[in-house]
Amino acid sequence: MNREIFDSRNAWEMTAIPGGIIEWIDSQAAAFILEGNSIVRSMNPNPPQNSSLRTGSITIDSLDQDFTLTYKPLSYEYQQQIMRFHSAYTPLLQFLQKDAFLYEEIGNTCTTLFFESGANKLVGFCSTKCSSLKVKGRTIISLCPSVEVAALCIDDHYRYLGIGQAILNHTIEQIYKIQRMVGVQFITLFALPEAAAFYQKLGFCKLEKGMKVLYTSVHECCIPMYFALPHIPIRSVR
Repeated sequence: MNREIFDSRNAWEMTAIPGGIIEWIDSQAAAFILEGNSIVRSMNPNPPQNSSLRTGSITIDSLDQDFTLTYKPLSYEYQQQIMRFHSAYTPLLQFLQKDAFLYEEIGNTCTTLFFESGANKLVGFCSTKCSSLKVKGRTIISLCPSVEVAALCIDDHYRYLGIGQAILNHTIEQIYKIQRMVGVQFITLFALPEAAAFYQKLGFCKLEKGMKVLYTSVHECCIPMYFALPHIPIRSVR
């Protein structure tokens, strides 16, 4: 699956499907699933912990000087920095401060924190999850495996320094690495209208006319977008 399928000569229909089940936390079905998860965890209390893809640093050019970010997995160790994080966009702020830990525990999202190196100041976070993009042709329906950027937010005091672009580029690079182990064809996200141009500059496309999205209430004001990952070359074994 790649950009060629969107040729106007083909009668394709796309449907963006929000990843995970953001609004089912209090439902009976969710309670049943979470109870099942707790049983599995009790049988396997020590799952492997490998955070190598989620720990490191990024150097970006900002205002003619090097600006270095350190990124780390979500942890209660950074609770103070999380509570000091400031964003005028309340839903993302509430997600980080109230929901991110629960969602991480049940496997609904994976959140990476980005700090200003040296100052240990939390300047941004990015949450990802598994998702899919449904593409319907004349005779077949394909659910294309995707990774959804569920949340990307920069502290208001650190905006317009290129940090958001650096974090998104870093996230895409990490998804390229994942693609070597798990099939992934697209990156999807639901952008606020004022952020759509930002994502377009980085290669994301809006769902075109005739394309659909399965909305939840948190996405009603958002613009669904996608990024088609390149093919993976298969090398011959000699």
